[in-house]
Amino acid sequence: MNQTDIYRKAIQRMFAELYSVPAGAVHVAWTGEAITVQCAGRTFSRQTASEATEFVREDEDPVTVIPTDEECYDLERRVRKVTTTSNESEKDLDSF
Repeated sequence: MNQTDIYRKAIQRMFAELYSVPAGAVHVAWTGEAITVQCAGRTFSRQTASEATEFVREDEDPVTVIPTDEECYDLERRVRKVTTTSNESEKDLDSF
């Protein structure tokens, strides 16, 4: 599972819990500019360039996505794996 999949599952879990719907009923779409979430007849968005974890909708409080400990662990492990792979590739290039 990649970082996007892990984050998508965290988003689905938070919205499903908040609006008492199955996680499968939460639709998450990524574009180059924003992440859009559709849940329980509502649409929320977050700018992809933003560091914020809040999804906003006019006239409603923002929804903050907080990954669980397990999701954080999976994200950190994925980042370490990418970094390690990248460093190994650089070592391979240095040997030429």
